[in-house]
Amino acid sequence: MRGRVAKLAVSSKDSLPYPHWQYKIIVLGLDHYRSAMRMGSYIRSIFSLVSVFAARAALAITVQTVPVGDLGNPNDPANGNFYGAVSYAYNIGKYGVTVGQYAAFLNAVAATDKYDLYSQSMASDLNIAGIARSGSSGSYSYSIIGSANHPIAYVNWGNAARFANWLNNGQPTGSEGPGTTETGAYTLNGATTNGALMLVRRNANATWFIPTENEWYKAAYYQPAAAGGDSDGYWLYPMKTNTTPYSAPPPGSSAPDPTRVGNFLYNGGITNGYDHGLAVTASTSYSSSQNYLTDVGAYSSSPTYYGTFDQGANVREWCETAFGGDISGVQRVTRGGSWIEPSDYLQASTNRQQWPLDAGSSIGFRVASSIPEPGCATLCVAGLVMFAARRRERRPDC
Repeated sequence: MRGRVAKLAVSSKDSLPYPHWQYKIIVLGLDHYRSAMRMGSYIRSIFSLVSVFAARAALAITVQTVPVGDLGNPNDPANGNFYGAVSYAYNIGKYGVTVGQYAAFLNAVAATDKYDLYSQSMASDLNIAGIARSGSSGSYSYSIIGSANHPIAYVNWGNAARFANWLNNGQPTGSEGPGTTETGAYTLNGATTNGALMLVRRNANATWFIPTENEWYKAAYYQPAAAGGDSDGYWLYPMKTNTTPYSAPPPGSSAPDPTRVGNFLYNGGITNGYDHGLAVTASTSYSSSQNYLTDVGAYSSSPTYYGTFDQGANVREWCETAFGGDISGVQRVTRGGSWIEPSDYLQASTNRQQWPLDAGSSIGFRVASSIPEPGCATLCVAGLVMFAARRRERRPDC
């Protein structure tokens, strides 16, 4: 304050129109006003950040992810050193995309459903029934059948890519097209044939996307030997085990080992002393009217090392990668096994090649992301703003 008062000094106190102490008060008031204005700026910044956070919280869906680290891990030597190496950190869905999440997507963009994001089999196939459609083109609406937490099925690769675009674009509402489903992580621009979909690549600025085969494989099977993993860093099954897992109704507590259980077909014969067959019914008898899906994460004692669930069974999942690893391939990869397939489909050594337009009761997907968890990021930035504000307020006067 001394420097600021000195600037108002004149040759004689008597020449001032007001007593000298009043000038000190005026200058002090101005200084506090400036300080308040600075703090107001910080507060506005914080409110802006809170608004962004609130907007994200108001999105139609939340996709839970887990971080996948251990940068620069090697490929799996047991499978020819072809799979698993990822040199960067990323997030991957903790669970597969659910019926509830996909229904929200449909209600946001598919009132007309120009690109066939919905399949009638999502309702008519009772083994996986999850979403019903009502109304007519231009005013379609979608409702959930049964559990919203079942994985979505009957989705082709193009459907999965358009869902990723929708996430990438901030979950907008509007017709299928640029800014909703056709641009973002992937430039689709109406691609609806196997040939056109095979030419699609991930864009450099993608934030949500279908995981590559390596990204999917690492999240499912990798665990460093130094962190308790197998000697070569990879497990055979995505429940941190090399031993054949069990099929049992969730949560798997009826199985001999509940830490390696999933929703698949276990039909080993009576001689093994345990033969649960199809997981949901614990029977080897099939019924066309039974829903055989389980809620995502239902086998809570059987996670991967990174904390994902159901990468072994429930539904197989699309990968971004072309079969053989080259984008010029004619088919895409699926991995993970399903409710109707035996345990060897769950193995790290097994992948499947599918036409991009293939869809069925055993095929779903999960997504991955390159973005930090929004809650943590927002709070960190807000904390830095507050810290800067406090430092400014504590700066000595000159």
